[in-house]
Amino acid sequence: MKKIISFLYSTRLMAILFVLYATAMGIATFIENDFGTQTSKALIYNAWWFELIMVFFVINFFGNIFRYRLLRKEKWPVLLFHVSFLLILIG
Repeated sequence: MKKIISFLYSTRLMAILFVLYATAMGIATFIENDFGTQTSKALIYNAWWFELIMVFFVINFFGNIFRYRLLRKEKWPVLLFHVSFLLILIG
């Protein structure tokens, strides 16, 4: 169980997620260009695996908040910087 949690909070998983997310969005852009917005939404943006990537982003984010103790007052600027990424993903 400790290995799974360690992997979920790792920066390696975050890098993999960023590559998958960017690749999926790039492919969706080409699909949207050729076949329309509804097709790209159906194939990429509303797919279960795309939402799973975003769920793993959130799990990793919250895990790293506690791992690096970003709730301490002296680390609030770093926390705010990372919360902005969360708002971008949600938003």
